[in-house]
Amino acid sequence: MVDTYSGICHHCFMILSRYFAIIFLLVFLVFFGGKRQAVADEVESPEASRAVLDDGNISLDETIFYQDRFIFRTKNVDDLFILIFAFERGRQKEGYYGEFFGAVFEQAQWSFLEGNDKYSYASSNLETIFPSYYAKVEGSAVSGFVVTYDGGDYTLRLSSGPLQSVYNVHKGETLNKKIGITEAVVTLKGKEYWGDLVHETLSWKGFEGLDRHKGLYKDYEAFYLKTESGQQIFFHKNRADRHAFLKKYSLADTLKTEGGVVLEGLKTVYTLKTPIALSATNRVTPPFAFYSVPERWEVPINPDFGSLFLWTRGKTSINWVFGGYLMMAIEGVIKKEGEDGEGERVHGFAEYFP
Repeated sequence: MVDTYSGICHHCFMILSRYFAIIFLLVFLVFFGGKRQAVADEVESPEASRAVLDDGNISLDETIFYQDRFIFRTKNVDDLFILIFAFERGRQKEGYYGEFFGAVFEQAQWSFLEGNDKYSYASSNLETIFPSYYAKVEGSAVSGFVVTYDGGDYTLRLSSGPLQSVYNVHKGETLNKKIGITEAVVTLKGKEYWGDLVHETLSWKGFEGLDRHKGLYKDYEAFYLKTESGQQIFFHKNRADRHAFLKKYSLADTLKTEGGVVLEGLKTVYTLKTPIALSATNRVTPPFAFYSVPERWEVPINPDFGSLFLWTRGKTSINWVFGGYLMMAIEGVIKKEGEDGEGERVHGFAEYFP
């Protein structure tokens, strides 16, 4: 009886300690958030913001944002290796700017690259990717890309074949997002990883990439998968209020709420019916966070294809009290109703914004 009482008290103490910590953190953010933000603005503002154009001002029509993201996945599910390179650049009233982000999933663990940072964008040609301090892109979608990174923590080289455009995620007058695929190889520490490259491009007129636009994402999930038989699966779902976001920032367009395809080679064999029945079967709450993140999903595609049963093989995140960003290595199987067996294996990359 005493042991039971002590266990209950210990459990209550742990719960109260956690909530007192959350309350303390909130008080800290309220009283010191303004000063911290002022310091952050001074420290994080890229050097490119000083490269103001001659007139010192850029109209909304001239403001533009570009992103090239390279998502590499090995063909071997059991020895899964994932590499993410993202190059953002744009032009707004502060001038030209660039930002690099990268991450590696190796031996069941994620690592953010040390060279992730904003950088001075010395070129006004935003369609061409100007090098960051540690990463460089050569080539094109027509000839294939060579992306190199050397930041002290990793020395990486990604080489690809010519890209084939396979999926227009969003096509509009001011916003275009599309996906191309090809085969590629990554060299790390003398070892070669062979697999597939997903090249995702985004151009967005009027979007200010230096600002954190609240309301762009809400409970956002995106998946970049491949089956053992070679089919490519891309889909996303965003629960944000598109109309409220457009009104708040006076934009002509924003990202589509949802969409997805299943590809056989370069051919679309299935277009996911909307609303996509994407449901998380298990969620967890990060420490000191007021939101939960998904860990397992069930996604029925159609009777012919079957349903996806997915789970995280490894994840990493950037957490805030009220938001964050989650990157996941994904594994799963495809099962059809009435069929026995383990099902075809599927693997890839996924991301989540609360």
